[in-house]
Amino acid sequence: MIKAVIIEDEFNALNTLDKLIKYTQKDIEVVAKIDNVTDAISFLKEETPDLVFLDIELIGGNAFQILEALESISFKIIFTTAYDEFAIKAIKFDTIDYLLKPIDSVELSECIDRFRVGYKKEQVYKNALDKVSELNKKEIQKTLLIKTADAQYFVQTKDIVRCQSDGAYTIFHTVDKKIMSARNLKYYENILSEHTFVRVHQSHLVNIKYIKKMNSNNTVHLTNNEVIPVATRKKSYLKQVLDNL
Repeated sequence: MIKAVIIEDEFNALNTLDKLIKYTQKDIEVVAKIDNVTDAISFLKEETPDLVFLDIELIGGNAFQILEALESISFKIIFTTAYDEFAIKAIKFDTIDYLLKPIDSVELSECIDRFRVGYKKEQVYKNALDKVSELNKKEIQKTLLIKTADAQYFVQTKDIVRCQSDGAYTIFHTVDKKIMSARNLKYYENILSEHTFVRVHQSHLVNIKYIKKMNSNNTVHLTNNEVIPVATRKKSYLKQVLDNL
């Protein structure tokens, strides 16, 4: 039997994948189901599964933090993600494939078939690079998966005006709605800082494309007429960023 592990923090997604494997892949046994980075690292340091189905965003961090914490990777990986953009980062690892959510049973079977016949690293590089090239040609906008207590939203980063800390939660202010995520602002700062977002204050992460002007009283005026505080230590950095636009 092929020993597999599912690392996924969405109960419905985990349950669906587990059932798909159970009913369509008779030679695969799911030996563990894990929903967070810490437990995943501990498990993979002690156990040696053959195959890991690995969600990108997890409780306590992301998939790449898990892989980077391991001294060696002896198992094969199928990333499960809602983001085509993560194909870029997946190239760094000896991964065999990745599945886009919601996972389709046919695509799952195709991934497993490639695993069985022995998928080569060079093929992964080529397939991932081809996919990235295809995405660039289509000029698909970057999207962010925002998980709430009872739903998930796919939001284009260009439509996010700002993010505001609310304790352990983050409130997203987009061009047309508000969404409260059960993850903290630091988590999203790590993701969105690669786009056009700047942490201007302990409680505020702002998309600089929506900044209308900087005020002399340590605030910024946004295009939607909101006024957001700027920490004194962030003022010079923000001015430098805006001057370089």
